[in-house]
Amino acid sequence: DGTVKLWDVETGECIRTLEGHTCYVPSVAFSPDGRLLASGSWDDTVKLWDVRTGECIQTLRGHKGGVHSVAFSPDGKLLASGSDDSTVKLWDVETGECIRTLEGHRSSVLSVAFSPDGKLLASGSWDWTVKLWDVRTGECIRTLVGHTGPVFSVVFSPDGEYLASGAGWLDNTVKLWDVVTGECIRTLK
Repeated sequence: DGTVKLWDVETGECIRTLEGHTCYVPSVAFSPDGRLLASGSWDDTVKLWDVRTGECIQTLRGHKGGVHSVAFSPDGKLLASGSDDSTVKLWDVETGECIRTLEGHRSSVLSVAFSPDGKLLASGSWDWTVKLWDVRTGECIRTLVGHTGPVFSVVFSPDGEYLASGAGWLDNTVKLWDVVTGECIRTLK
């Protein structure tokens, strides 16, 4: 319905409905301090919301396709977004400016995640690959190949040594990768 809802975890009550997107909203993420909420939509935008007031404080425009995934950096200064336009964008949270566009995937970017130290960004794509990016330079450090279907989910381990990726139909596996070597160390079926 194009809305984002905030829920009270204890009571299960909807405490706020955030309206402003014009299309499906497949991804939301809280900033590390919990003050901001980011939402990515198939209306090609990312919105930043004030959690306390429910006010949309910024609309980030620049993608040329629906936004599938959003993630804040650990320090809360950057926001990453992955889109149907096959790119990942890095945004300055304070200014709303796109500071870098990461190109290299051959299809929609379905998932993005920062490493715990904020130095790396992982992206999973419909092109069946996972890419590891240097956040500071925007360089693709490594492309992880091994899935046989779209990669819908990526997440770093808390120590940053491993990356897990989950793929959809045709594959239906989770792969664990060594971040330093890029080697797939385990496939969970």
